[in-house]
Amino acid sequence: LMLFGIPGDGLDAATEDLERLTGWLSANLPQWPTPELLSAARKSGDDHAMGTAARMELGKVAELPAWNAALAKLGDRYETVENHSVSEQTKAHLEEAKALLRGLARHVAAEADDPDLFRRIEDVTDGYGGDADWTTQWWEVPFRMVLKALRDRYAEIPGFESYLAELEGPETVDDLRDGLQRRGVAVLPDPYETAACNMKRLEDTLSGVHDLHREWIELHTSKETRPEPPDMPATPYAAAYLRRWSDVALLKTALEIIDDKEFTDACGECSTLDAIRQRLDLDPKAVTARREERRHREQEAERERRTFPVAGAPFEVGGGSYSELFNRLESLPVPEGPRASQDIFTPLSKVRASDGNRGENGGRGSSSPTPPPSADCRELVGIVGEIHAYRYLRKEFGEEAVRRDAWVSEIRRKVLPPVEGEPQNVSDGHGFDFEFTHQQKKWHVEVKATTGDDSQFELGISEIEAANRLARKRGGRWRILRIRHALSARPEFDWLPNPFEDRFKERYRLHRGGMRVSYSRR
Repeated sequence: LMLFGIPGDGLDAATEDLERLTGWLSANLPQWPTPELLSAARKSGDDHAMGTAARMELGKVAELPAWNAALAKLGDRYETVENHSVSEQTKAHLEEAKALLRGLARHVAAEADDPDLFRRIEDVTDGYGGDADWTTQWWEVPFRMVLKALRDRYAEIPGFESYLAELEGPETVDDLRDGLQRRGVAVLPDPYETAACNMKRLEDTLSGVHDLHREWIELHTSKETRPEPPDMPATPYAAAYLRRWSDVALLKTALEIIDDKEFTDACGECSTLDAIRQRLDLDPKAVTARREERRHREQEAERERRTFPVAGAPFEVGGGSYSELFNRLESLPVPEGPRASQDIFTPLSKVRASDGNRGENGGRGSSSPTPPPSADCRELVGIVGEIHAYRYLRKEFGEEAVRRDAWVSEIRRKVLPPVEGEPQNVSDGHGFDFEFTHQQKKWHVEVKATTGDDSQFELGISEIEAANRLARKRGGRWRILRIRHALSARPEFDWLPNPFEDRFKERYRLHRGGMRVSYSRR
């Protein structure tokens, strides 16, 4: 009523019953059909929800500033409503326009013959997340305002001037695409795909040049040392984003990375690897042998990086069978842990805090920071941890309670694949790794395995939802089974509580949209 300036005469009397109220609203507020208005009011938990419903039904007349002005007329008991989704809405618009903006950045950089310009423009785009002033201007941030804000930031970049007009006015991503096409801006291929392709081709070319370089040194120089394979640049060259490199450009860049002037001079004006080989009079069989020798060394080094000791024996991630690993670990003594079946858990006062100086297998290291474990190591620790958990839970609660199908995480498919006749309920969306019933109590166990004594864990969205839901459910138990020194022959177990239970809430903190749970004693 305040939004449209409609007097409320007779409204109090009309609220005595639904029939009178419906009649009064139909007669006095024709802008919003009464059944839809009352339905929106019932579904709205606060002034924000009602305001967004009004904007969808009534249009711009109920935009956020007008809605707040109407609320203000109702008195101090109504607070100003803000759009707290400005950042997410801005990012959604940017995601929708990302391909077009990347194409524009490449076009501007190529036209200016300044490869570094592409990354400068991209950094501006990637770093923009919305304007704080927008929180009271729109329920939904307009696409045109995001482009206009970017335009103001691009205006500070020399070389962008002639394309600023293309970002002022488009209401939709289609409008933006049409304008850029009229200016001859190509969207495809994606600059990042171009850069990845160029760098992969450069890596292949560099390997070939290195083989020739090493053979040339051995046969045609008195140098005693043999060069090791050169490292590729950590990040793509700026020019790699702009266009596909020619074979000649790749060879030139590879020689620059080799950085041996005598060798480069000996190669002369050669434009291919085969031309270099012939010019330097190198035996193709010897070059091939060198290449195979190098590849063999690289493969061995890669296998070594993927191999870790598990219970005293090596295991190669990607090369070994997790089912066979499960069978090997089955021969070990069953791990001991707190008697959770008798409601005996790990006292929080005895939970050891994380130690930043512990190595990957939990041993004491140097005072320098420990590098984070590789993805292969994290995968192996998670799988071995769940294997240990399965064996421990079956001993603690009994094999009748913890059957094969109690193991419900996706990891089980790699270790103990479901057989015909079992419930097909394996998924990482449950929010826990094991589910079983013992003495009429239903258990939901999330396994967190570490190589050391970590007491902080990241919880994913499904885990947060399950833990939060089960903290409020009578008889529902969600707990963390922490497995320390998971890769050793004698892992150690702790039962840690649900962080959403009221008495433990102070022991966790939100972290990057998910949640980090800390069980270290305060």
